[in-house]
Amino acid sequence: MIFWCDKCQEPIFDKKLHKRSCEGTIKKISDGTICNPVFLQERKLLSCICGEDLSNKKIWYFGASKYYYDGQLKKIPYRDWYKGKKHLLFAEELRENITIERDYSAYRRVVEANLPYVENLVYEADNYITDTMDRYRAAHYIPTISFSGGKDSTVVSRLVRDALQDNSVLHFFGDTTLEFKETYDYVRNKFRKENPLVPMLPSETENDFFKLCKVFGPPSQHERWCCTIFKTSNLNKELDNLPGNSLSFLGIRHSESLARKSYERTQEHSKISTQVNAMPIIEWTDYDVWLYILYRDILVNDCYQYGYKRVGCWCCPNNSDWSMMLTEIYHPEDMQRWRDMIYDFARKTGKTDIDDYFDEGRWRTRRGASGLQVKNVSIVDTACNLSDRARNIIIEKKLNKDVIEFFKPLGDLKIVEKVDATYISVFDVDKSDVYRKCFELIISYGTNVVKVLPEERIDITNLINRIKCQLRKYQFCIRCSACDSVCPHGAIDTIHGTYHIDESKCVHCKKCVAKFYNGCIICDKVAGKKEDKDD
Repeated sequence: MIFWCDKCQEPIFDKKLHKRSCEGTIKKISDGTICNPVFLQERKLLSCICGEDLSNKKIWYFGASKYYYDGQLKKIPYRDWYKGKKHLLFAEELRENITIERDYSAYRRVVEANLPYVENLVYEADNYITDTMDRYRAAHYIPTISFSGGKDSTVVSRLVRDALQDNSVLHFFGDTTLEFKETYDYVRNKFRKENPLVPMLPSETENDFFKLCKVFGPPSQHERWCCTIFKTSNLNKELDNLPGNSLSFLGIRHSESLARKSYERTQEHSKISTQVNAMPIIEWTDYDVWLYILYRDILVNDCYQYGYKRVGCWCCPNNSDWSMMLTEIYHPEDMQRWRDMIYDFARKTGKTDIDDYFDEGRWRTRRGASGLQVKNVSIVDTACNLSDRARNIIIEKKLNKDVIEFFKPLGDLKIVEKVDATYISVFDVDKSDVYRKCFELIISYGTNVVKVLPEERIDITNLINRIKCQLRKYQFCIRCSACDSVCPHGAIDTIHGTYHIDESKCVHCKKCVAKFYNGCIICDKVAGKKEDKDD
């Protein structure tokens, strides 16, 4: 809830606290949680949209195209202006005359008007950070910060370093290769210049996003394969290389999405067994974050000055039309490359109005494998004459010795090479909590048949399904690194040319086996199992 003080002429975020030090009249102006300063570069754009000069006005953004200035909450409808491509008339002028406000003195009064409020926020976050660190220090947890170059992770970085009185806290920058150029400049230069003692370790991927788009199709709100491959897997590898466990401080907030509303502030059960996630600002609102930035005079990513409300991948399907418009203005080359890719996909899909498919953002809601090379992910199993319970599993790809890596997550392998075939006995702890042989595999290299002989106590259906999941990985693997990201123990490595299981790390939890539909993320995205919908 946001109020306005007629004496201070500033937004107020806690009515009771403010009344203790000010006799001004306070009125409610919004039930929302968004109140962002609008910097000069964005005010230039708003002036173009409105047809009036707003460059010298003090403006606050309240969400949903609503802005507060001149004592009123006004809606500035940009969508028709954007869809009519009027932004392109001003794009070159805006690009060539960028003004970045580093001096926040014009916004100091909002900090003074809400000083007790922001001090309470900082006090609570400081206690949480120090208490959490004390709780996990004895278990050899190392504090780290997951850094994206966005405002939330920047705020968490400052909070954690202040609370722990330590500027040497490790920062991991998850480079998806799809960051704005301003983000790279911020992380590598501007943030580093203001924080020279902070160690910043890049977490990079070797995958080519645009090549994978041809395999999986463009990411959509329903087909978000990109986060697993370009963000999670690489960060997991970096954390796995730490000399101890990781207490990772994240800039995640409940108000960001419905999915994050259920997040606990401290997560002991993360995707990595040696990692605990801690979220100091999980209950903070947008206006809390911006108030803290102004309070601490923190330099943030230039993209916020352009008008971006969130800073992530420039082609994210969750980006708003406003963000897409800004990218067309400030990053026309990137947007043209993305347009070309979407147009190519639309032609493959047989869309009748390609311009509409892109301009109306229908690619963002697509489902299914329409337009892609659909894979036949069904794997046949038949009765085997070796025993009543034995099965033959038949795949399309010829079997080589590298298939053994894909069986390692199922248990400890005892391999015997004979003239006629390779015999693999698989041992694991079964449902009775006893470590013993669970099944045997018989493979003749150069053929496409795996013979499976389960022990009497083993559920045949479950076992066959698990083996099929692993064989689909074997059949379709393009080393995209999605599997790397799902192992909580960091045992899977696909980024060095082959699918490899580190047996010293694998505990046979089998979380990797069926994490994706039919076992492999390619099967998930190109199996043709889902009806194609794009509008």
